Amino acid sequence: MRPKSAIADSSVVRLSTFEKSTNASAKEGAISIGSARNVEATMQPQEFQARLSWQSGPDGKKTASLTIESPAAQGIRLGLQIHMLPMRSVVRVFGSQDDRAVEIDSSILAQTVQNNLNAGTPEQEARLYWLPTVKGPRVTLEIDLPADIPRSALVLSVPQLVHFWRLPEDADPDMNITKAATASCHVDASCSREFDTAAKSVARMSYIDAGAAYYCSGALIADSAGTRTPYFLSAAHCISTQAVASTLETTWFYRSASCGSSVVNSQVRHLVGGASLLFVNGSTDTVLLRLNSTPPDGVYFAEWDATPPQRLDSVTGIHHPGGDLLKISEGYLKDFLICTATSMGVSCTESNVSTGKFLNINWLSGTTEGGSSGSPLFKEKNGKQYVIGQLQSLTRNICALTRSSQYGRFDLAYEAGLKRWLGAANSSTPEGKLTPVFRFFNPSTGAHFYTNSVLERDFVMATYPVFIYEGPRFKAFSQTGPSLAPVYRFFNVQTGAHFYSISPGERDFVLTTYPQFKYEGPAWYAQPQAGNNAEEVYRFFHLKNGVHFYTASKAESDFVRATYPEWKFEGGAYYAWPN
Repeated sequence: MRPKSAIADSSVVRLSTFEKSTNASAKEGAISIGSARNVEATMQPQEFQARLSWQSGPDGKKTASLTIESPAAQGIRLGLQIHMLPMRSVVRVFGSQDDRAVEIDSSILAQTVQNNLNAGTPEQEARLYWLPTVKGPRVTLEIDLPADIPRSALVLSVPQLVHFWRLPEDADPDMNITKAATASCHVDASCSREFDTAAKSVARMSYIDAGAAYYCSGALIADSAGTRTPYFLSAAHCISTQAVASTLETTWFYRSASCGSSVVNSQVRHLVGGASLLFVNGSTDTVLLRLNSTPPDGVYFAEWDATPPQRLDSVTGIHHPGGDLLKISEGYLKDFLICTATSMGVSCTESNVSTGKFLNINWLSGTTEGGSSGSPLFKEKNGKQYVIGQLQSLTRNICALTRSSQYGRFDLAYEAGLKRWLGAANSSTPEGKLTPVFRFFNPSTGAHFYTNSVLERDFVMATYPVFIYEGPRFKAFSQTGPSLAPVYRFFNVQTGAHFYSISPGERDFVLTTYPQFKYEGPAWYAQPQAGNNAEEVYRFFHLKNGVHFYTASKAESDFVRATYPEWKFEGGAYYAWPN
């Protein structure tokens, strides 16, 4: 976060009055809080470029700005279509009712696009980045370009925005929620202090799917190694694709300040940045995500129990019904169910522990509603709460004398794949999809440039004709995982060359010793040691021009060593995977 910009003459695009769709709440189990609107004036890159207002700073940095208004919106999320975005650029967004702007480096946008592409998302959808939610009916977008980057290198558009009729951090005026219970039988979580620790694992989710914004619930969940990796458990009917996971925002500690109070807890925190989709299991309605941003201080990583539960076990649900303040439901496991999705919703029949993939919970106090979907179900063991499921199907008769909800079984999802991330098994095997690392050669400097971003590759090819494209040279991971470490990237502002290292010690040495090297963060993820079919990447240093060269080809390494004495061989840099 940073203060709002001082730019005052931003071009303004005003949309017509918004009409809420009658189908806005059609998604099973999730509460709709906003709908997409087309922005015809900025639909195409040429139209978007023509609307931008530009200013130049004394250092040569160029800043473009554009304001879009959707009348009566409580908040807005802009859909930024990224056709070409220069590295080292910065995107900033703020609303008319925000105190501060949210700033996003181009590397984050590029990584999100790459994650979407890696997951097989269609090109246009993969390149649509949903910027963070802002407050108010007007949103201002700003883009900073470095002095050496021409305006023509920026090719963006804003084809859509999401108009929120309720904000992700606000109560629902249509349901007469005043930071209090939605239905009369809900139980305020602040009135059940014995569940305080478990409650700190639960967050309210807001996300965009097929042009609409929704609420669900989910929970941070621990792995057996205690790494505090931000694994996040929810329902597959909430999020089941990487493109939707990339839009995720979460709200933490969203509960009443005290038992029965209508005042929101002052510690509430809103987290943006999306998530990486790790595991989806439709048969138990389970999804496991890894948050891209670090959760706020004070959260709890919920523990779990992967053994089959028993009938009559006492259980507790912790959730955000209707997107409301945190609620507690207490009951017992009545029986096991087989559930299938139908055109009318979810149909369940009674089963047993061997074949039933869902838990039928009868509530003794509290209930669930839309927005509770994906929330964890806990069972007490030895004085601690353990996750045994996540909410699939909501309570139909919300406050009836007999009311029940259905949860997907954690123990079955664990055996089906969750154990790869949460358990000790296979913990040394990298996860995710290998992506190619592309290589360019700059004959004017004798330096090579490497990137695993398709967005950056295309930008270099379109903007810098001096760079000769040499194609993909090896593969690495674009996300972290077991046995992997980040390969850090630096840019030498004096020579225009890049430097790459997997060593944290070398990274810190460069940061403290060479101010001309600008740190650009992790480029990709590789292995510091051999294993998992990875091959060594060799490193050379040019004794005359001070640049480095990297190759995963032993034949190329041997050729350089035998032919070019000016290239000093420095040994293995790290381990990556062949094309």
